[in-house]
Amino acid sequence: MASSVLAAVHEAIFEGAANDVPVRDDTGAQAPNSTRKGEAMSKDDAPAGGDNKSGITQAEHDAAVKSARSDGEAAGAAAATDRLAGALGADGVKGDAGRMAAALDLAIKSPGMSGEDVAAFVVANVSASTAVAKEPSGYEASRLAAAGLAKPSAGSTKKATINTSAIYASRRAKQEG
Repeated sequence: MASSVLAAVHEAIFEGAANDVPVRDDTGAQAPNSTRKGEAMSKDDAPAGGDNKSGITQAEHDAAVKSARSDGEAAGAAAATDRLAGALGADGVKGDAGRMAAALDLAIKSPGMSGEDVAAFVVANVSASTAVAKEPSGYEASRLAAAGLAKPSAGSTKKATINTSAIYASRRAKQEG
């Protein structure tokens, strides 16, 4: 019978190998040395991950990565623009400020929805706003009234005339007298 759990497991795995099992008191036993002594890795040996020579230079790799990144960014920007255009330009949304604001808000907060889905949701759930011209009140009304006073009226297109002869005669009379 094994003297420890480790010994019991070892006996179960390796039948008849009870002699290799460390004794319970000998917990600092050395692990068997599985490395080959005297053999160093040479420069010709393949690295652990395999041969790292892929057939392209680092400059070619960097250029390919840069090109792929710019292509991806351009495609992503075009897709985002098309999505927003689809959401804001759809029938029932376009021209309605309340629905356009709701569509923009939903499109930003739900990036997984297509532009058409955003527009359909907004049309179904946001009531159409009615354009009502309301009278300005308070501060805005006083500003508009003051602005109206500062503007010349449409009826006062009379051009002033200047009698230069009378001005010069008046000056001469003052100098002589």
